[in-house]
Amino acid sequence: MSDQFQHVMVLISIIIGLGITNLLLGVSGAIERFTENERPLRICWATVFWLAYLFLLMVLFWWWEFRLLEILKTWSLWNYFLVTCYAVLLFLQVALLIPRDWDKVDDLNQYFLAKRRWFYSVFALCLMVDLMDSYMKGGLSYIRGTGILTWGFNFVGLVAAVVGFRSTRIRIHSTIAILFLLWAIIIGFNVSPLLHV
Repeated sequence: MSDQFQHVMVLISIIIGLGITNLLLGVSGAIERFTENERPLRICWATVFWLAYLFLLMVLFWWWEFRLLEILKTWSLWNYFLVTCYAVLLFLQVALLIPRDWDKVDDLNQYFLAKRRWFYSVFALCLMVDLMDSYMKGGLSYIRGTGILTWGFNFVGLVAAVVGFRSTRIRIHSTIAILFLLWAIIIGFNVSPLLHV
C-alpha cells in the first residue's frame, strides 16, 4: 500500500515543487529587477504577504499529505483528482501573482489589482476544493473535528475572496493577505500532524 501511495503522490509533489520553484524564481526576479534596472519598481505588500502565505500553504499541504495514508485506506480517481486539483490551484495562485516579464512592470500594486479577479477566483475555488477534500476524508464529522480555526478558515476565505474580487483598494488586499498568512501560521503549527519515522 505504501508503494502505491508514493506513486500516487509523485504528481502532487511535482506540482507543489513547481509552485515553490516558480515562487522562488519570482522573488529572485523581483530582487534582480529592483536592484539592477534603472527604472524603479514599486513593491506591493499584498503580493509579498500572499506569496508568503502560498509558500507556507504549499509546504503545509505537502507535509499534511503523508497523513492520507492513514485516513484513506482505499483511493478512487475522485480522491486523487481532488488532491491534484488542490495542488494545481496553489500553483496557479503563485503564477497569477508573479509577472512573467519583469521589464514590463513598474508598479506591482497596479499589477496585483489588474490580476486580482483571477487571483481571488482561483483562491475561492481552492478553498472549495479543500472543503470537498475534507468531506471526502470523513464527512461533516471530520470537518467539525478539525476545529473552528481550520474549517472557519475556508468560510472566512470565501467572504474575503468576494471582498478582494470587488475591491480596488490595495490596503484591503494587504490586510486580507496578512490575516490569512497569520491564520495559516497558527493552523499550520498547531494542527499539523507529527511525522513518525
